[in-house]
Amino acid sequence: MQPLDYLDHLNPEQVSLDNIAPDQEVVQKVPASFAYRNKVFPINLKEGILTVAMSDPLDIVLVDEMRLITSCEIKAVQAEAEEIEESIVRFYGKTASAILTEDIQGPVGSVSTVERETIDDFGISEQDLAQDPTVVHAVEQTIIDAVRVGASDIHFEPFAGEVKIRYRIDGVLEEQPTPPARLQWAITSVVKIMANMNVAERRRPQDGKIALRIRSLGDRQIDLRVSTVPTVHGESVVLRILDKQSISYGLEELGLLEDNLDQFQRFIKKPYGIILATGPTGHGKTTTLYACLDQINQPSIKIITVEDPVEYELEGINQIPVNPDIGVTFAAGLRSILRQDPDTVLVGEIRDLETAEMAIHASLTGHLVFSTLHTNDAPSAITRLINMDVEPYLVASTLEGIVAQRLARRVCQSCCEYYQPTELEIQRMTRSEAELEHYRALDFQIPRAVGCKECRNRGYRGRVGIFEVLPISEEMRDLTLQNPSGSQLRRLALEQDMFSLRQDGWRKIVEGLSTVEEITRLTPEDEIIVQTSEAVAPTMVAE
Repeated sequence: MQPLDYLDHLNPEQVSLDNIAPDQEVVQKVPASFAYRNKVFPINLKEGILTVAMSDPLDIVLVDEMRLITSCEIKAVQAEAEEIEESIVRFYGKTASAILTEDIQGPVGSVSTVERETIDDFGISEQDLAQDPTVVHAVEQTIIDAVRVGASDIHFEPFAGEVKIRYRIDGVLEEQPTPPARLQWAITSVVKIMANMNVAERRRPQDGKIALRIRSLGDRQIDLRVSTVPTVHGESVVLRILDKQSISYGLEELGLLEDNLDQFQRFIKKPYGIILATGPTGHGKTTTLYACLDQINQPSIKIITVEDPVEYELEGINQIPVNPDIGVTFAAGLRSILRQDPDTVLVGEIRDLETAEMAIHASLTGHLVFSTLHTNDAPSAITRLINMDVEPYLVASTLEGIVAQRLARRVCQSCCEYYQPTELEIQRMTRSEAELEHYRALDFQIPRAVGCKECRNRGYRGRVGIFEVLPISEEMRDLTLQNPSGSQLRRLALEQDMFSLRQDGWRKIVEGLSTVEEITRLTPEDEIIVQTSEAVAPTMVAE
């Protein structure tokens, strides 16, 4: 890439931005904050030369700064300042923090949070308040900002004298600029109207759903699951972002290493039985089960799901949303769909004895059943079912496989540093003497998070799954019949070479995918130490 001739800067081209629509890749070359601050707009990228519209193309200092942050040669062209600002808003979207901190004109600005109960005294209806274009724009832009940075959830939280906005990014909450406290009620009302919820009801929790198409992100279709809960200082609102682009994963892309992937493939090829995914909310259980359904989905197999709610629509699969208000529960839905002649069934969650019994009945009558449970590890799913009063012999005869999972943040490959792990780190990450000696004898390095502009100084970008995959062996079935404790089941699972969550996390560390700090944050220490004859090590990553 050759630098541009000096005369190109002295004689800048004049352009009109009215009909210019750059690709998203070009727009992303210049960070939104930089574009807003310096009033510049990227319009083209060709052969390593980024063409940027500026009101003052002779500002060589700014051109040099753009060259540094984009790693491209810069061709500055001249455009009207007004056109540049319009293009920035059109393609980047005005930042939510900028909108929310502006002075809101009209009735919204004249009503405080304390005065919300006497709002009628001002002659202002909730409908008028929620339709204020500035507040509506602010809420929509908050959603766009969250999607742009890869957030999974948006939290609007009222406190005494302030409203906090937080995004959950890669599993960790991050605070955003705080809007004026007086807008708390207006923001909540806008979200509730967008989600077709009852704006006047503030005493009870509510659930709703929003569908958006975001043009500034390439006409991206986004669904949001909305939940409101009354608190001391107002309603707390949480929006779960359901991005259809994020669900298009196969089993191979989830982070399953070869041995665990082989076990998983055996699970989903079973003609009948129950396959369970366990773990906390927001750690990818639904994504894993959808990946299973996608792999077995074909015209010769009928698949029906019962979900609360249906998070993503899957092509060729019949999906039923749960609606307790009209009696459509997991158990009732499962009872009905068995008359629909399915081959494979997905039950969103086994929450009670009735649902568990229906899932067991479905598996005993020749169906493959996928479902989820909230347990801390894979063996605990067995004790959880027994604690629901499911007979141990039914659990033993129907369960075929269990997977527990967490989503760990991926270390940023642009800035991470590699170092020799300490003896203490190796001890904390291994569970057997043989494995410990194996890693002691190796000369290898593992990554440490640092932080750069690529990862927004977090040190991490994206997430990778860590898994416990437990096939139900004959020994496990025999032990289940004895109504065992969780520790007994876990000891047997580890003795049969199940990789614990921490051990699988360690394998991801050794492969250069995550860090000791991240895996330690997510997984419990392995208290049960087993003796194994071999230690399995993944491919080492050199510095």
